[in-house]
Amino acid sequence: FISPSDSQRILINFVGIIMGATTVATESTPSIPAYTASPPKTKGTNSIDTIFRHLSDEQIEIAARSSYRYLVSSTNGNASEEDRDKHAKAMIFRYLQAEQKVHPNSPSEQWEAAALDKMKKTLAFRVEKNVDDIRLCFDKTHSSSSSSSENEEEKKADDSYEEEKRKERTRIRKGLEDRFQNGASVVRGYTKDGRALFLNFPRTETSWNEEFFIAGNIYTIERALACTERNTDGEKSKIVVMYDYNEYAMKNSPPTQLVKKLLYNLRDHWPERLEHVFVVDAPFIFRAFWAVIKHFIDPITKD
Repeated sequence: FISPSDSQRILINFVGIIMGATTVATESTPSIPAYTASPPKTKGTNSIDTIFRHLSDEQIEIAARSSYRYLVSSTNGNASEEDRDKHAKAMIFRYLQAEQKVHPNSPSEQWEAAALDKMKKTLAFRVEKNVDDIRLCFDKTHSSSSSSSENEEEKKADDSYEEEKRKERTRIRKGLEDRFQNGASVVRGYTKDGRALFLNFPRTETSWNEEFFIAGNIYTIERALACTERNTDGEKSKIVVMYDYNEYAMKNSPPTQLVKKLLYNLRDHWPERLEHVFVVDAPFIFRAFWAVIKHFIDPITKD
C-alpha cells in the first residue's frame, strides 16, 4: 500500500492510519513492463509467469479476487478462467514492482522469490482476516448464493456454510456501521486521472475497537480500490488518501500499538496501491506522534 511510484519518492507521515504525503524527489529505477491483459514477451512478464506457476488453483483464485470486478463475477458464478488468471497476474505484478524497488540491482530471481513468499503470506492473510466478507458485507446482492448440488448431504452442507457466511457478514456489517457512524472515513470523488479519493477526518474519533478499526480501514481501502478499478476500467490500480486535521487534538489519536498493527498490515499486504497521501492542517502535536510512529514504517517509504 505504501510503496513509492516508479518516478517518485513520497514522504509519508502517519497519525491514525497513515499521515500525509509530499512528493520530494524524482528517481529513475529500472522497471518491469506495465501489466496488461496480454503482457509483452519480456523479462518482467517471464517473472510474472514464473510466480504464477508456483501458485495453487486456490491461491490463484484468492489472488484474482483482489479485483472487486472479478470478486463479484466469481461470487455470481460468471467468472472465466481467463479473467481469473489475468487478475491474479496483476497482483503478482504489484508484488514484483514492490520488490524491485527495494532491491533495484538484484537479479530477477531474487525479486521472484521474495515476491512469491510475500504474496503467499498475503493470500493466507486475506483468508484468515475474512477480507472478502468485509468487502461484501454491505452488498446484499452478493451476500449469499444458492447451492447447485444435487446431493442432499452436500446441499445441506452448502446451505449451512452459506448461513454461517450470512451471519458473519451481518456481524461485520453491524461492527462497521458503528465504526463509520461518526463520518471519520469516506470514499468520495476522484482525481483528474480517475483514482478514487479516500478522505479521513480524525477529529471525529475518540474511541477505537481494535477489530473494527482494522476491518474498517480494510473495507474503505478496498472500496476505494474498487472505485478506481471501475472508474478507469482497470487501467489504474492505486488510490489517493487525504487527511483533514482541522480541529484535531490528542484525544483523537488512536493507541500506538493499534496504529503499528495497521501499518504493518498495509505495508505487507497492499503493496503498490497508494499514489499519494495529503495532509491538511497538520497540528504541531503531530511531530511528537510522528517521532514514535516513523520507526514502524518501511525505510524505502520513509526515505
